Amino acid sequence: MHYKTQGQETEALLKLIDNNKKLDSSALSKLLTEHRIDKLKLIAEHTIDVVCLHHPADGRYLYASPSTEKIMGYTTEDLEGKVPYDFIHPDHFVILQKNISASTEGLSTKPEKLELLFKTKHEGYQWFEGYTIPLYNQKGEVVLVLSCTRNIQERKLVEIERQKREIIQQNLLLSSALFEKKKAIVDKIEHKILELEPNLRKELRSVLAHIQETLNLDESWDDFLIHFKQIHPDFYKNISKAHPQLSKKDIKHLAFIKLGMTSSDIANALLMKKESLRVSRNRLKHKLGLNPSQNLYDFVQDF
Repeated sequence: MHYKTQGQETEALLKLIDNNKKLDSSALSKLLTEHRIDKLKLIAEHTIDVVCLHHPADGRYLYASPSTEKIMGYTTEDLEGKVPYDFIHPDHFVILQKNISASTEGLSTKPEKLELLFKTKHEGYQWFEGYTIPLYNQKGEVVLVLSCTRNIQERKLVEIERQKREIIQQNLLLSSALFEKKKAIVDKIEHKILELEPNLRKELRSVLAHIQETLNLDESWDDFLIHFKQIHPDFYKNISKAHPQLSKKDIKHLAFIKLGMTSSDIANALLMKKESLRVSRNRLKHKLGLNPSQNLYDFVQDF
């Protein structure tokens, strides 16, 4: 949203400069003084922060900088008789209440930055970062509370997305490690069965089949895919279509690489030693028709 006007101080200054286009820094400073341009008001008209003054008793808005309309959509008339609680998301009431109480009672020694969801006039709830400062009279009494906030919506959404990805990656790592551990147990049991007498194998194989069903190995793989597709929804479909010869473990290996996980983390997730991982990676390159020197990380970026 753009202002309909530049603001009184800005308009006045622009007219003066327009009549004196070759002003140097000294002449401009003199011009500001001679024509009584309110420098603080001029700054307030252009700051990216929303600066407000509040009544110490109830937080009621007493003043809002011109930037409020540009950043939040509210005019001075919109805020008249309102308090911050009228705009803050209900989930953040307690956080704001604690902060305002500390300011109005003069308990805060230094401004505490808060991140809150604030309801803007045209864009709904958006993330803002801000702080409050109590202003004292000569008796040490709080007579005003100043708040300064700025919109951090884009930064906050990036941060939330990054945190979400980290959580999903941790879930992937844990589910994969559990999947491979289950599979290793089954493989070990199966190997032991093969060492037994033939007449014992048939009965024990039925027991092994029951164990496999109980461990739900396929379900673990499905759980892995659910988490992974939250980050890269088309990867599995695209890589499977382009290279149908890949096994589930091959695709999981590539999925970990796609996530940017280190070789050490991948080895732990697949229950492999680093040397075994290198061998597995070379076999994977061969399946994909890649040269040994080609980088799998670069390869997966196309999917």
